[in-house]
Amino acid sequence: MTGRPALVRIAINIVVFIALEVLCLAMIANNSVVQRYKILGAIREAQSAIWQKTSDIGSYFSLKKDNRLLVQENVDLQRQLNMYKAMSAKPDTAFVHPAGLYSYMAADIIKSTRGKQHNYMLIDKGTRAGVSEGMGVVTANGIVGIIDAVSDNYSYVISFLNTEQSVSARLTKSDHFGLLRWEGVNPHKATLTEISLNCGAAVGDTVATSGHSSIFPSDIPIGVVSKIKPVSGLYLSLEIDLFQDFNSLRHVYIVANRDRKEIDELEQGGER
Repeated sequence: MTGRPALVRIAINIVVFIALEVLCLAMIANNSVVQRYKILGAIREAQSAIWQKTSDIGSYFSLKKDNRLLVQENVDLQRQLNMYKAMSAKPDTAFVHPAGLYSYMAADIIKSTRGKQHNYMLIDKGTRAGVSEGMGVVTANGIVGIIDAVSDNYSYVISFLNTEQSVSARLTKSDHFGLLRWEGVNPHKATLTEISLNCGAAVGDTVATSGHSSIFPSDIPIGVVSKIKPVSGLYLSLEIDLFQDFNSLRHVYIVANRDRKEIDELEQGGER
């Protein structure tokens, strides 16, 4: 027990010593402008050194998170690379999809809206470039919209950010498909509905175009599942985080199905 009072006295002496040192420094700083600036400079240097060490320690412990981000970035880059391989090396020329059914043509957006329920955009290609109504508009990051009207040199595109627009999409892992639509609130999210309960969907699963239309080819990556919600015990509603950032959209590709007219005529004949 004799050791504990001694330790207490030592601790008290250290505290008193530090307090006296601080008091002395304060008195010196108050009595001399030169000394004040020297003391403040030393304090700032000490603070900078502490902040640097703290930053280094924080960076070390964030390496795991940074590695995860780098892995995801590599996945995104690979996805974009695969898409661009199917696109023209010369952006001003049209080219044919490897499957031979679709061709792509580059275009620039000259006007667009994002803050409405029914958004649209104008692009700088029209009938003179071979564009017609009903063609799809895409990027390497997903679907953008559908051309609704065309003039000689321009096209009016109904954006995917339109509550009346829907696209057939599927889970790439299981091939279960449903309708993907924007809910009119968050431009970075959409909802995939009418998905079977036994699809095995999980957060992080990739969603792509299904190819069940004559507008968009299959396997264009659209986004990943972020939430899963059962609806009336009949099917699932999936919240999708979109790959495409509509706030930074400048360049797009017009996609044309060379057999669309034949497909549409056949469908119309079957409905009669």
